[in-house]
Amino acid sequence: MFYLLRTPEIILKGKNRINFEKVFINNIKNKFDENCLTIKNYGGIFLLETKEDVSEQIKKIFGIESFSPVKIFHSLDEIKNFLLQEKLKNNLNIYAQRGDKDYPLNSLQIANELKKFIKEKLNLKIEEKNPEIKIFIYYKDKKFFLYFEKIKCFGGLPVGSNGKGLVLLSAGFDSPVASFLIMKRGIKVYFLHFHSYPQTKIESIEKVKKLVEILNEYNLGSELYLMNILKIQKFYFFNIPKEYLVIFYRRTMFKLAEKLKNELGLNALITGENLGQVASQTIYNMETIEKAINSLVLRPLLGFNKQEIIDLSKKIGTEKISKEPYDDCCSLFLPKKVKTKAKLEKILEIEKKFQKEILKIEEQIYQEKEKIIFKIN
Repeated sequence: MFYLLRTPEIILKGKNRINFEKVFINNIKNKFDENCLTIKNYGGIFLLETKEDVSEQIKKIFGIESFSPVKIFHSLDEIKNFLLQEKLKNNLNIYAQRGDKDYPLNSLQIANELKKFIKEKLNLKIEEKNPEIKIFIYYKDKKFFLYFEKIKCFGGLPVGSNGKGLVLLSAGFDSPVASFLIMKRGIKVYFLHFHSYPQTKIESIEKVKKLVEILNEYNLGSELYLMNILKIQKFYFFNIPKEYLVIFYRRTMFKLAEKLKNELGLNALITGENLGQVASQTIYNMETIEKAINSLVLRPLLGFNKQEIIDLSKKIGTEKISKEPYDDCCSLFLPKKVKTKAKLEKILEIEKKFQKEILKIEEQIYQEKEKIIFKIN
């Protein structure tokens, strides 16, 4: 099988383009392994040869805006013989593009010669405006590539070409979609899930594993880390004012996430936070929570509404799992009234009273973390 892969955003990278192309080629080879026979760079368009049909897998490789299964010919006469064998009908058109200038006919002349052949030999009508069948011809490297469709993909940049990040992953809709969007911008992601087992059900952890399996198809190999924060949640519940619980939960999560990010040598934290969606995601609380760390925090969903997030989850394949009921550790032990404009000074004042205990429990949580590896699929 042969495919033309189009990567228009990579072309725009100027002097850094070669680095993006290297990552892209490496991703292709890793994704398809022995199924990948060859991949050739035609300058923004890549020719991929595989043993078997990989159309569905190609759709999940970032960097590709569109692709086409192609047939390869070495002359226009070969194309004409092929067209004679095809059961073509009326209402078609031919589009040609010349990638190299060494062929004596230009793009328009190539298309016109084939149109003339179809009219005379096949007695078929050429429809210029709204053809039912479109035949595309691309000339490059002394070859003619013929295809019938351009299959749309997600585009973006190759995973790993723009750094690495740690996603704070829950079992809901938001953080899986945030993971997808940040991968699309070239960031290789690692996943961290906080849970409160046995206070929350083990099914929630299994649900997260399923989500990572889906996201792993885009991420090309993943690591999932699990941290149980039940002990520190109980500590906070018995020692701090209840309206601040969610703030303290999130600050501990961010501190633990930053420690793991630094240990793994990553560049940023990524969350599924959406401005104003819940109490912890007011602009005031997000600032107070983020002050617990020094790392860059990326929030791809900040301006999305919920339906937009759900619609995107359908496209990427996480919607079915995300909509299943689950226990969220962040909502554990929460009172009816939650502070929406928490002041940092007040939080630091409370934290100072219990600093030693908090640091001790956080370190214990960190040391007891679990790691699960997902291979490329």
